[in-house]
Amino acid sequence: MSSPPGQSPTSPAPVDPKTLNRARFELELEFVQALANPYYLHSLAQQNIFEQPAFINYLKYLLYWKEKDYARFLQ
Repeated sequence: MSSPPGQSPTSPAPVDPKTLNRARFELELEFVQALANPYYLHSLAQQNIFEQPAFINYLKYLLYWKEKDYARFLQ
């Protein structure tokens, strides 16, 4: 049995984009919900995470959760 071009026989099968999008959605949803936990926020603050520009940019990216279509998933 031959492999498709650019794929070795031992590489994993390609993953459906819908599956990847759902996994990303669930990961980001869980993280946004975790940000509601004051103990988690305190832990992040103790580690100076809030001073890292990459983290601040990620928080800005997550602002899309304020939109009605996404906010309905928050608990």
